[in-house]
Amino acid sequence: MRTLRERLEATRRKTFIGREMERGLFAAALAGEESAFSVLYVHGPGGIGKSTLLHRLADDARTAGRTVVELDGRLTEASPHAFESAVGIQVPGMVLLIDTFERCQGLETWLSHQFLPKLPWDAIVVIASRLPPDPSWRADPAWADALRVITLRNLNPDESAVLMRNRGVASHLQPKLLAFAGGHPLALTLAAEVATNDQSEVESWEPGQDVVRTLLNHLVGELPSELHRRTLAVCAHVEVTTEELLRTVVPAHQATALFEWLRGLPFVEAGPRGVYPHDIARNALEADLSWRDPEGYAAIHHAVRPYLLQRMQSSSPADALRSAREFLFILRRSPVISAFFSWWHSGDLFGDRYQPADRRQLLVLAEQAEGPELAGIVAYWLDRMPEAFQICRRISTGQPAGFSAWLRLAEPDDEDRLADPVVDAAWTHVTAEAALRPGEYLGLSRFWVDPERYEQSSPVMDLMLFRNARAWLAGDGLAWSFCVTANPERWQDNFAGIQHHLIPATSRIGSTDFGLFARDWRRTPLEPWLDQLTAQALSGDVGATSPDPAEYPVLSRSEFDDAVRAALRSLHSESLSASVLVRSRIVAGNPDADRTRGLRDLLVDTIRSMSEDPRAAKLYRVLDATFLHAAPTQEVAANSLGLPFTTYRRHLTRGIQLVCDRLWRRELGTELDCRLGTRT
Repeated sequence: MRTLRERLEATRRKTFIGREMERGLFAAALAGEESAFSVLYVHGPGGIGKSTLLHRLADDARTAGRTVVELDGRLTEASPHAFESAVGIQVPGMVLLIDTFERCQGLETWLSHQFLPKLPWDAIVVIASRLPPDPSWRADPAWADALRVITLRNLNPDESAVLMRNRGVASHLQPKLLAFAGGHPLALTLAAEVATNDQSEVESWEPGQDVVRTLLNHLVGELPSELHRRTLAVCAHVEVTTEELLRTVVPAHQATALFEWLRGLPFVEAGPRGVYPHDIARNALEADLSWRDPEGYAAIHHAVRPYLLQRMQSSSPADALRSAREFLFILRRSPVISAFFSWWHSGDLFGDRYQPADRRQLLVLAEQAEGPELAGIVAYWLDRMPEAFQICRRISTGQPAGFSAWLRLAEPDDEDRLADPVVDAAWTHVTAEAALRPGEYLGLSRFWVDPERYEQSSPVMDLMLFRNARAWLAGDGLAWSFCVTANPERWQDNFAGIQHHLIPATSRIGSTDFGLFARDWRRTPLEPWLDQLTAQALSGDVGATSPDPAEYPVLSRSEFDDAVRAALRSLHSESLSASVLVRSRIVAGNPDADRTRGLRDLLVDTIRSMSEDPRAAKLYRVLDATFLHAAPTQEVAANSLGLPFTTYRRHLTRGIQLVCDRLWRRELGTELDCRLGTRT
């Protein structure tokens, strides 16, 4: 009589996908090859397919005529006696499959030292657990040849597509579901079930809470405390978590223990820069937190943003692209950001400096992408400003796969304008709208050359854009930024989302009209700009607005100094609220109700910071008496300091000028904000 077991086994064989490497190792063990393992230890996060693999290996073993014993840690008491009883009689050639071993992980030492060595010589054991094996077991020389350890990974893209097809999901519906599930088998299965039950809603599908809850139960299980939940949320939100970063969100004295707990989770991996979760765990955790506790989700974002921004701004040239990626990663849910970046990892690409030996290849790539006219302009800038170029180089060959250039231009140059119509259009626009002030510069993203995927998302384009963003966020006097594209209509909405707007003029090069997108960073500085992107990222809505979308005035140096002097005189007066500096970028990021207080605090902090400089100590004493302690007259202030009035006036003039100088550097975006720890 046929049994239901036979039917289930037939279905498993029919629907099983991938895992050729694991099955190949098992087949070698069944065949008795000398190099084969005796014990195979498979570990990976919940839902990754460990149980499915063990069922398939059981089928393979039975087909080979082996006696198969299957144990499940959920159904076996975690004691040596209960375990031995569950295994039963041990026979030559037996195959022992132990699933959900994390439920009886306490038996690991006993298993490796006492139970397994007593099995028949030709027995095969496969252990599946969410947790990796104890290091002492792997380090034991006696187990070196007999033990094989494998981390079970996601299905690859082709295998994932096959699973979706087998589940009845039409090909045009797969991209949305694959974007959420990646190659995680359980997530793919749940997403496929949604798609086949109601295909009318798949185009706008987002993982519902039933899907997310199921995944989290498999992946995470119960958490020890709310602080552990917060730690896990941080790990999901940022690309890579370090103990130092964790201290910005959790109590410093608990960061070490929480980081060690995080590193030990089965769905969290360690890399050279920190720890990170599997993609499906990250997606499920993010979806759960943003739904369950939007305010807590926002609080985590605002806690880590200054840390990541400061780390990016202070990064070395060798680390600039990676730190830019890690900062932008926390904004990835913004529809605007996701439109620009692919977030693909390509192990064969890296950003590198231009070398003279690259010249010929760059000109070939430029001509392939946009024609000989553009190649001529590339040649001009390679001679004029070679340090502006970044090469996207292939590790395997060392050859350029694409390149970009970030041109820093401090003043118009007739030769540059004549050689490059795009540069000419940028200077014409800046001169007409708002000219540069001393200490400022114009930044132009001049080339995005990727012949294989011209002006489309790709790993090469990602590297170019990370470099671009790093330049925008550097806080080094950038006044205007420009981006040039041959497809301005296609990119217009995306650039508008990052507050870069198409200027009226176009630049014809060869047969192509190039459009220029421009932004004046002085009118809406960095902090409000990031607040806008944050609002979009937290809500997932491109129409979301930040609390401070206002534009700021662009003051000349003389206008700025006059405003600082007037503000100092009004420091303790209500008339300070009428200062033009209240609407300036030096207090950007403060809500409307706090801008006057923000300006007052900034003036006070700037004066007090002078007390830390011995060279400015006597100037500080004069400013302190005159403005901080608000002497009724300058004569009274001079008398209180025991200074002749002419000396007092000289020190006061120099002190006020020093305050103006320090605040002007802040206005230009080159002064470190001591309160935020970031450049503004």
